[in-house]
Amino acid sequence: LRKPLWKIEDYQQALDQIPNLQDLVKNPFLLKLTLEVLPRLFDKDPEFSTTHITRVELYDEFVAQWIERSQKRLREMELSPRDKEAFKMLSDANFKQHGIAYLKDLATAIYDKQGGNPVINYSERLDHKTWKKTFFDNNDGKNLLREAIPLVRNNDQHRFIHKSVLEYGLSLAVFDPSTRKEITEAESRPSRRGSTSSTLSFETPDLVEEPAIAIEQALLESPFGRRSFVNEPSISQFLVERVQQESVFKEQLHAVIERSKTEKTARIAAANAITVLVRAGVQFNESDLRGIKIPGADLSYGIFDSARLDGADLRKTNLRTIWLRKANLSGVDMTGVQFGELPLLQEDDTVIQCAYWYDGKTLAVGLKNGGFRLYDTSNWEKIKEFEAYDDQKGWLLFSETSDRVAYRALGYVLRLVDVKTGNYFQTLQGHTSFTNSVVYSPCGSKVASGGGDKTVRVWDVDSGECIHILQDHGEMVISLAYSPSGGQIASASGDWT
Repeated sequence: LRKPLWKIEDYQQALDQIPNLQDLVKNPFLLKLTLEVLPRLFDKDPEFSTTHITRVELYDEFVAQWIERSQKRLREMELSPRDKEAFKMLSDANFKQHGIAYLKDLATAIYDKQGGNPVINYSERLDHKTWKKTFFDNNDGKNLLREAIPLVRNNDQHRFIHKSVLEYGLSLAVFDPSTRKEITEAESRPSRRGSTSSTLSFETPDLVEEPAIAIEQALLESPFGRRSFVNEPSISQFLVERVQQESVFKEQLHAVIERSKTEKTARIAAANAITVLVRAGVQFNESDLRGIKIPGADLSYGIFDSARLDGADLRKTNLRTIWLRKANLSGVDMTGVQFGELPLLQEDDTVIQCAYWYDGKTLAVGLKNGGFRLYDTSNWEKIKEFEAYDDQKGWLLFSETSDRVAYRALGYVLRLVDVKTGNYFQTLQGHTSFTNSVVYSPCGSKVASGGGDKTVRVWDVDSGECIHILQDHGEMVISLAYSPSGGQIASASGDWT
């Protein structure tokens, strides 16, 4: 089963010529995985330059190889009579498919039962009546299946070898390409009634005639219909790549969205479906989406020009940078929609500068008339308002070590403001021309200013005294910066120094 490893030159050629491979292997685990599976992906004469490898293809091949090698190892081991019989039955019924089914079921249970926490603690004594027994007792060959998938054990703890394998397993539970033939034939073939888990049962269920199964029903009954994947980027990316490769999956997603128009139980799946389709680059121009229910979906960067969305439920959807030219939005519920724009702050004069305090919790807004306002960024309520002083236009600079703002007037005067009290507590006078730049020292005890009078002045914040005047420039001082230690000041001037 193990193909001879490539030579270094073969891997280098693949990295150089396969268009997207270098981006994929920036992730250390993906690099290791890629080195393992590439030779088998290209076991025939490779044409690297025309090949596009996706992340999901690498995981498909990695899991398949892992299970096949595990099967070979188990075949060569001395098994107990019970395990030997179970292994024979699993092998006769397609060992690899049983292993993949076990992986999918376990990944689904981890998300359903413990919210995606990848570590499973199992004690035979304590967990004999819990969901964990279904996967971790030693009956029906389950111990063999555990050995066959990329799962590791440390005492009573079990986990996949990497969280991305868990995420891959869950995406496979949503759509497994090996079942696509069954999906496309679902409306015309007899259905199986009986045990739903090929992983944990070796009985052959009876064939009975049942009504045709809708193409999207499997999605609605999978984790896709129970859990939002909108904020699960890794799982979502696996599904995006499936859409781009498997037309039947794309049809399923469209059908789920259609079902949401009339069925409340389809809403979670529909929000997931349209999110995946948009991220896969599917366009909805002129689509009939009237009455769809997709609360919480991410439609950012989606293209919905001239789409019929009237009566749709778009609550809490993300509409950042969406294309909606000539779309019909009549009667749409848009409660809590995100447009990518934070609240508008309307001022009564021209805004000439904004400055955040170092912790991001306060925003200062300087106005053309010389006044400025402070806002709480958690709710955008106005904290304080400072009126213009002598009708001079000003600029703002927060201290990173205190609740103080340096208010740089476009005149000759610099003022320091205590944010907590709202009072001007120092007026720094000495420049004979307008000030261009003001900086706080790293410790916050000094302020340096430079301006049109060709000087740099250093001020003591507490006393307001000018403690240094630097007069080496031949033109106006344009910019200033303190060194991180505060022991040096760099200045830039119109004299090119």
